[in-house]
Amino acid sequence: MSAKYSWEEVAKHNTAESAWVSLNGKVYDVTQFIPNHPGGKEYLLISAGRDCTDLFNSYHPFTKKPDAILPKYQIGILSRCELNSFQPDSGFYKECKEKVWKYFEENNLHPKSPWYGLWRLFFILLTMSITYCLMNSIFEVSVLTRIIAAIIFGSCQGLMLVHQMHDASHSAIGFGPLWWRIIGRGTMEYIAGASMTAWHHQHVLGHHVYTNIMGSDPDLPFLESGDMRYLIKRQIWNQIYQYQHIYMPFLYGLLGIKFRIQDFTWTFINECNGPIRVNPLGVGEWTNHILSKTWFLFYRVFLPLYLFVSWKDCLIYFLISEITTGYFLAFNFQVSHISTECYFPASEKFEKKLKEEWAVNQVMSSLDYAHGDPIATFFSGALNYQTVHHLFPGVSQYHYPAIAPIVLDVCKKYNVPYNVVSSFSEALALHLRYLYEMGNPNLCKF
Repeated sequence: MSAKYSWEEVAKHNTAESAWVSLNGKVYDVTQFIPNHPGGKEYLLISAGRDCTDLFNSYHPFTKKPDAILPKYQIGILSRCELNSFQPDSGFYKECKEKVWKYFEENNLHPKSPWYGLWRLFFILLTMSITYCLMNSIFEVSVLTRIIAAIIFGSCQGLMLVHQMHDASHSAIGFGPLWWRIIGRGTMEYIAGASMTAWHHQHVLGHHVYTNIMGSDPDLPFLESGDMRYLIKRQIWNQIYQYQHIYMPFLYGLLGIKFRIQDFTWTFINECNGPIRVNPLGVGEWTNHILSKTWFLFYRVFLPLYLFVSWKDCLIYFLISEITTGYFLAFNFQVSHISTECYFPASEKFEKKLKEEWAVNQVMSSLDYAHGDPIATFFSGALNYQTVHHLFPGVSQYHYPAIAPIVLDVCKKYNVPYNVVSSFSEALALHLRYLYEMGNPNLCKF
């Protein structure tokens, strides 16, 4: 008889010296597999000590190789889960994967081809370099020119993050771990000054697996009181929430600054990212974090201060660019899940079980917009195809417009509601409406 392990026992084995994971109710000791993992050791190490069923399935949609490898590492079965698990796949996600893979085979395309993103990255970095020089120039440049340059710089920083960094964080750009590490950590850490490790925990381990589930999705409030937002009925309502549709859009501009602080205080100091626990971080992670933060402060703060002399000017243009990035990212992310059109599983206090299968929840909790609009697709990093991104996070965003009709057809076959509206402005209006109605008890009906 196979040994039985609880999630607490599995959670203790979360280092390179002893790495366990659970998949589909089975427990595996993958310590010896870490150096040989085709996806690199980083993804295995952040997954160690966790139930990785849905994470694993979403990142291995087109291969059956793991089925031949995993059995040799099985050491037992899982007797008790940490979280209520999703329902088994009814065939919906299996059919999505089969049809999407058929599209890639028939068109002789690679799901992670980097070339679509690299030429865009070249022009984004070129624009950032020019605008950086303009807003920090030691020559006579008008205030208006500096302000415009700061806004463009902040917008390009946001573009770089939703394009190349985002794909790299999902192993969706390039042909192996070295690609993802150079592109991802280069853009996120050494250019934007934020931590890829923190992003992996918040976005990849948390948000993408437990989308819109309070207490599991770090993008939602995870405590019943104390958050500035009232998004889930499990929270304790406060009168200030009546105005959240007014004050939250203003606070969105601070998103980038907030993340850069929390990646240190939460991820590296407290070893958590909201409800997601962080596995022990080694000397290499700490060293890289300190080096990248130091470089960011040098080129974004100390060098401009030296060039400008006036600290007030430095601060003004730094804040303009960072607030621009904050708004760029916040509105891109918020409209896709915090909306009147999106589903929030286990949102009531009495709900204890997840009623849907994982893939169905991804579709129901996401909102697409502006299908077929290349401008919206470019400026959102294809997040206007949010549903496709959540079903196939390991596929490059530049394939999403072609994949969306395939997923939509499968959704129709299985009667799974696919949420899509015609434009970003409509998606934004639905987000603001959600904030307004959730903040008013007489209107809250979600």
